[in-house]
Amino acid sequence: MQKLFRRRNFLAVVLVAASLSACGGGDKRPSVATSSTSSTPPIASPSGTVPESSTQVACRPNGSFTYSGSAAQVAASNGTLAVVVVPSLPADYQKNRNFTAPAAPASSQVQQASGAFTTLASSGAQTDCLGLDHGTVSDIQGVGSDVAIGRWNAAMDTDGNTYTPQQGVHYAVGTPLSLTATSGTLACTQVIADTVTSNDGYAPGTLGTTSAALDLGTRTLDNLSMSINLDNANYTLTNTQAPLNGTSTTGQLSIQSVVVGHDATQPLVALGYSATLPNAEAIGGVVVLSCK
Repeated sequence: MQKLFRRRNFLAVVLVAASLSACGGGDKRPSVATSSTSSTPPIASPSGTVPESSTQVACRPNGSFTYSGSAAQVAASNGTLAVVVVPSLPADYQKNRNFTAPAAPASSQVQQASGAFTTLASSGAQTDCLGLDHGTVSDIQGVGSDVAIGRWNAAMDTDGNTYTPQQGVHYAVGTPLSLTATSGTLACTQVIADTVTSNDGYAPGTLGTTSAALDLGTRTLDNLSMSINLDNANYTLTNTQAPLNGTSTTGQLSIQSVVVGHDATQPLVALGYSATLPNAEAIGGVVVLSCK
């Protein structure tokens, strides 16, 4: 698999300027037609316009984007959005871009009219943002105005990384939600998920089912179980207990979660995950759970 990645990396270096960091493939558009382009102006944030003095201008390129799927504009709460970002790139190129932010500035995110996010940030700091320079946002889905997910692929980002249709940056952005109950348990099931991708771009997969229990007393996500099909092989990922609005690593599985939505009695949990499978394949993706 390492040889496969090196061959793709060599092709990327040939196809893009030598100053760019190649991460497993050239900056090519997928052969499947996507739904629209960026001819419509971006919506800087659901809560208002971006300050002209924004220090994150480098993460807001005037790029050429294509989209697959759609989502509603995500509603901010008190000027903030909850953000989860999971890169499916070789470790040397991820640059600590695993964002988990329960309340990031809404003005630091950019959501396009299609519902796709093309700038993501965990804070207002210049170093805490990542933009899509050009390329495709696929798997765009949402749950009302509560949350939207998607994946950058066949693209280049503002870190200078290029990646193939089978790699990319997964994200979930939602309306931050505070839980009010202090006892009881809610059953959580999968409502939307994006494509499971591998760091080396070898083969895409699907997340079939996800289930967990939300413990309102401990504020944890318990007994998480995820069923994945990758390259015609089935895998089950589990985590006994992971904190809400935080991160957790158990064995080869890392979990990032934020609580989102508009109803504290029926919250949503936006979950980012990355794992190393028994065959040593490193994978990642995002999923949204509905808890009742």
